[in-house]
This record gives sequence, C-alpha cells and structure tokens, in this order.
Amino acid sequence: MKFFFLFLTSFYSLYSFSQEVNKEFTKLVLNEQFDNTDKWNTTFNLDNLFIGQNGFYELFRQSKKTGYYVIPEYKDEYSSFQFECSFSFSKHQNNKQSFGVVLMANSENSNGILIEFNQKKSYRIQRIFKDKQIPIDGLPSNWVKTTNGLTKLENNIVIKTHNKVYDLYINGIFISTFSDIELNKGKIGLFIGPDSKAKVDYIKVLVEDKQELKDIDNTNSKQEELAFTQIIIKLKDQINRKDKEIDELKTKLKLSDNTPMNRGIDTATLNQKNRCQAKVSVLEDEIEELTFKISKLEEENLKLKEFKTSVEKGQDEGDIVINLSNMVSNQKKNIELLENKNKVLNNENNSLFLELKQMTKTLDKTTNDLTNSKELNKSQSIELDSLKVLIQNLKDSLALKNKVNTENETPEKPLSEEEQLQKMIEKEREERRKRLEELEKK
Repeated sequence: MKFFFLFLTSFYSLYSFSQEVNKEFTKLVLNEQFDNTDKWNTTFNLDNLFIGQNGFYELFRQSKKTGYYVIPEYKDEYSSFQFECSFSFSKHQNNKQSFGVVLMANSENSNGILIEFNQKKSYRIQRIFKDKQIPIDGLPSNWVKTTNGLTKLENNIVIKTHNKVYDLYINGIFISTFSDIELNKGKIGLFIGPDSKAKVDYIKVLVEDKQELKDIDNTNSKQEELAFTQIIIKLKDQINRKDKEIDELKTKLKLSDNTPMNRGIDTATLNQKNRCQAKVSVLEDEIEELTFKISKLEEENLKLKEFKTSVEKGQDEGDIVINLSNMVSNQKKNIELLENKNKVLNNENNSLFLELKQMTKTLDKTTNDLTNSKELNKSQSIELDSLKVLIQNLKDSLALKNKVNTENETPEKPLSEEEQLQKMIEKEREERRKRLEELEKK
C-alpha cells in the first residue's frame, strides 16, 4: 500500500509540475481597475468590511471562524481564458491571513475552484462544494510552500486554463499544473480568509482572439467551405480532448486495479473507480456522436466542393448562381428605389412641417391683432356713448339758457338749432384739444 501511494504521489507530482496550457490569450475582455466598484460587494457589518477606494478593492474579514466568497455581478462566464490579479496583505495582528481567487464559480450549486494564498508564502488548491472546501484529486490537502513565489509585498497571480487544465504562475514564476474534469465554465471571484485583511489592485481576464464561426460570411462557396472546415477542426479537437480525458481515467483505473487496496475492498477507491468508469462510458458516447457529426459535415463539405466544381466548369448549375445573382441585383434596385422614395417623402414631410410652423405663427399674429382691434373698438364705443350723453346734456342746457334769455332780455336774432349744436361741438372740441395738450405736456 505504501508503494502504491508513493507511485500515485509521484505520478501526480510529475503531472502537477509541467506546463500544460500553451494557448495564447491576447483579447482583453475584463479589465477591473476598481475605479468604480458598482459590480462588487460593498459591505459594512460586524463580520465584513469591503470597500473600493483609491483604485483598490479592500477586504477585511473580521469573523475568525470562516472565510467569505465575493462574486461580482458580472454575467459573463469563461471556459478557456487567462486570469490575472494583483493583491497584497494589509497589516494585521493575525500572521495566518489568507486570500484567494475563485474560478469556474457557479452560483446555482455553489461550486467552483479556489486557489488560496497565505502570509507564510504558501498556497493550496481546493474544490468548493457549497460550504465545504475539498482538495482536488491528486493535489495535497495541506498548504504548499513556495520559496521563490509569494512575497510579503504585492503579488501578481496568473492562471491559464484550457480544456479543464490549469497552469498557476506567481510573480512570473510557474508554480503548478492541475486539472478538474467536472467544471468547464463559470464566473470569477475572490475569497478572503477568516480574520484577514487584503487589498486587490486589479483583475483582468483575457481570451483567445480568434474569429467565431458565427462571424464567417457564408454568402459564397469559399467562405462556406471555410466554415465547414473550421467546424470539422473544432469537433476533431473536442474528440482529442475527450480521448485525453479517457486515457487519464483509464490510467487511474489501471492504477486502482493494481493496488492491494482493492483486495481489502476499499470503499473510497471502488467508488472512485466506478465514477471513472462511468465518465469513460459517457466520454466514449460523446466521441461516437462527434464522429458521426464529423462524417456528416465531411459529406456536406464534399457536396459543396462538387457544386463549386460544376459551377466553375459552367454546367447547368451555373444558371442557379446567375439567377440568384440577378435576383439579388433586382432586390438591390428595389431597395434603392424604396430608399429614394422614402427620402423624397421625408423631404416633403419636412417642408410641410416648416410651412405649418409658419402658418401657425401667422395665425397667432392675426389672432393677437384681432384681439387688439376688439379692445380698441370697445374703447371707442364707450367714448361715443359718453359723447352722446354729453351732447344731450348740452342740448338741455342750451334750451334752458334760451328760455331764460327770452324772459330777461330783448330778443335777439335766435340761432338755429343746427348752429347752436355746431357751436357746442366746436366748444367741446376746443376743450378736448386743451386737455390733450395738457396730457402731452405732463
């Protein structure tokens, strides 16, 4: 049994200390500098103090019993990528502080991978199962010392992952390789250990900068052939990955079959063997399905090539391309006519709008003038009524004076009624003129 554990440890040590991820990740999809922490948890309570300030995201876990996971509100999930972050421990009485990064986080079932670091220049890698942390198969359960990796100051962490394999770098130094065949996609996050203080300077996520199949123009035969070729290559790549996983699982099964533990009916080993066998069966089914898809795509690709050849030779199928080209050309002409018509209608609409606007202004002005005229007419009507009353009073006064003069004086040649009225009007005009002059002087 000791020999088995020694051999198994050596096998995983060899696997854990050779770089496996050779992909180049150059497309920056997340660049968190913590200038704005809207997506990150800001908390002030007895257990946690999380705040973003001065370009850092500071985490202070005051509870001494358990750590705490911080998952941002980003909706993006990643499968093949490069994760980078820079962190440092803050001054604290606890010399066992720890900080970690979370990959492949799934909020629904609380799963993920935790890479944790402590102030004693050590690290450990664990799987997260709800409220438990379990070492990944083949990796040590205790802290692993890194002599040349972690420092007491700022530490730069880089993790590359592809095809469920992970490479860990600390401050530019390659540290370890590990794999987890269950998780293949998830979110990123942070972890702060119990009674620990740390601050993060930045977080970055980079992916491969390659053309997606959905962006390929398949309007012509060359582009469509390229699309089929890339699909076939992608499926073959998946088959190679599945073959690799099957080989790894078969190796584990072979190691477990050759150990004396099976003779003692070790339950954990038998369960692991059964799980591996089940995974191998599932992977073989997936490979069979992918192989069938490849054969179908190769048949379609072959038909596409034959069609392309017949078109190039000018056979009957070439008429199809010509007809399609003519249809496309006619549709383009129709579209242009409709666009021109739409443009004319828009211009006409704009002209009518301006005309309506001008007419509205004219109507407003006419309405104001009419209102002013009505007010003026009303004022003149009032003044005319006043004059009529005044004339009547003057007539009465004149009749009274004539009567008195007739009684007391020798009768003179009487004035006619029209002459008397004219005289009174002139007198009234003269008085009004004087009043206007006085008003103008004032």
